[in-house]
Order: sequence, then C-alpha cells, then structure tokens
Amino acid sequence: MAQRPMLSLMPGAPNILPGFLHGDVRQPLPDGVVPLSETDRSLVKALQADGRRSFAAIARELSLPEKTVRRRVQELIDSRVIRITTVADPAVLGLTVGALVGVQVNGRRSLRALVGSLAELECVDYAVITTGRYDALVEVLCRDSAGLLSVLDESFVQAPGVHRAEVFPYLRLHYQEPAWDATRTKRDAAPSQPRQLLDDVDKQIVSGLNADGRVPFATIGSALGMSESQVRKRVTRLVQNGVIRITALADPRSLGFGVQAWVALSVRPGHSVAELAEALTRLPSVAYVVATAGRFDLFAEAVCRDTQELMNLVDSQIRTLTGVSHTELLICLDLYYRPVQPTP
Repeated sequence: MAQRPMLSLMPGAPNILPGFLHGDVRQPLPDGVVPLSETDRSLVKALQADGRRSFAAIARELSLPEKTVRRRVQELIDSRVIRITTVADPAVLGLTVGALVGVQVNGRRSLRALVGSLAELECVDYAVITTGRYDALVEVLCRDSAGLLSVLDESFVQAPGVHRAEVFPYLRLHYQEPAWDATRTKRDAAPSQPRQLLDDVDKQIVSGLNADGRVPFATIGSALGMSESQVRKRVTRLVQNGVIRITALADPRSLGFGVQAWVALSVRPGHSVAELAEALTRLPSVAYVVATAGRFDLFAEAVCRDTQELMNLVDSQIRTLTGVSHTELLICLDLYYRPVQPTP
C-alpha cells in the first residue's frame, strides 16, 4: 500500500497501524482495535501532516501542555498505535518494477499462515486478506523485471497453499495518500515533478528515517560522517520536492475508519485509463490508485467509516464515472504492512 499510498502507502500503502508494525516483521492487525480519543486523533492528524513537527507547535495548535503532547505521542509510538516513517514512490527508492498479485488458495493451508509467509518476503511491503475473487492481494516491489519473475516463480507459484496467482504489473502509481483524514477532503494535486532518484547518501538517510521518522538529524549525521545541517538540507530538499513524506502511519480503524476495500476496475474501450485514474483520485475516501496490466486496468483502495459509506462510494460515485466498464469489490479483513526500504 503503498504506501501506501508516493507510497503505499501505501498505496499508498499508502501506509501505518496499532500492533501490526514491529521492526521489520509484519504482523496482522489485532482484533478489537480500540478507537483513539479525540485528543489522540488530533495528535495523529498533526503528525500525519508533518511527522517531524515540533511538540511545541502541536501543543500550541491543540491548546495542550507541551509535556502532555510529548508524553502521549511517545506512548502512541511505544504501543505501536502509530509509526512515524517515510512514504515515497517506490521508483525513486530504486524499486522500478511493481505488481499487485491476486492470490487464490487451495484450502490446504491456513489463509493467515500463507499470507503471513508471503508478507515476510523482502520484496513484499503490503499484503491483505480479502473477500471476493481473490483471497489475498499482495504488493510486490522489485528492482527489475527479472527480480519480479524470480519472486513470482519461486515464492508464489510454488508456495504451499497457493492455488493460483494472478499478476497485475504496475503501469503507473497514480496516487497514494497515507493520511486517512486527508482522503476525505481532496485538494487539487500539485503539478507532477520529474522523478528524482536518490543518491547513496539520500538512501542511507531515508533508511534511518524509515526506522524512526523523528530521529535527530545529528544522530543520522553522526552515523554517516556528516554534519546535522547537511542531513537537514538533504531531507528538506527531498520533502520540498515531493520525493518523500515523513508522516505518522496509523490503523484506520483506530481513527474511526471501520472499512477498507479495494475496487478493481475495467475501462471501456475508447476511454482513457489515465483520465479515469485522475477522476478516482478526486473521490473522497480513495487513498491509492494504480494503473495495471492484466484483467483489470485500475485498482483503487478505499478507506471508509462504515459499509454504508463504502456502498455510496462504489455505487454512486465510482460506478457512475465515465469510462467504467466493470468493477469488483474486495473488502479487506486483515492487513500486513512495512515501509519500503531503498535498494542498496
């Protein structure tokens, strides 16, 4: 998900949830997630806008003591309710080939065990158990086509419990928004910038920020033999140019978004896939849009308050868009995610 949602964080994504992030090990979201308080939601929202925003600035905005803000944010991080990390287009991190893989199981292995094992693959940043045509969707990100072919052949086709794996190679990651509240009030997108690849130093800095988006620049600089100001300048450039975002990733259910789903779309002949993708990005609740090759032309991730909101989004807004030929809805049941790491 890219992220989720720039990544998914994604799809994104995007993106990023309580109890499911633990170092490099991806874990399923726990049952019975407790919703956050209004104060906690406000803190998360502020950190999603800028993961490195000072506690003093957040305290002033929310009219809270700075000590309270500092303590509560640390508690949210320590309990893995949120993780502050980077989100970026995988291509700028050196992962130029991506695909969404629809997995159907044969019933000879636990679905959770199978998806959990796929989520442990180094090239997988996102996996979700779904209802519908596919039992799971898995995002695979690789350096090149040879790497994608290798992982599909060795880790999907031959994986115990896999009946069928249908591959949707990415043609374009069109949109990702890891801040769930931001998906509800869309703004006009900024003009797209030329893709800016990371140099070796940038990659090391981003790796450090992936682990802890609020790590002091002096700490990163010390590890890399650089000054704090040099690190700060590089990070500022990457953020201002839209290459990376530093944001708080959180379980959407904790923020009141009880339903996540993927919508797979086919485009009518004679209509533009790119134009339909752009129309999807403007819809409230859509957090991730990717154009693909294969049975479906587009996949869109939606994060909704409840099933009624999802129904309205799909039936009244997505299916009525010009150019839509066919849609399939896959509701998410369990999610595995980790931030994308730059390639060496």
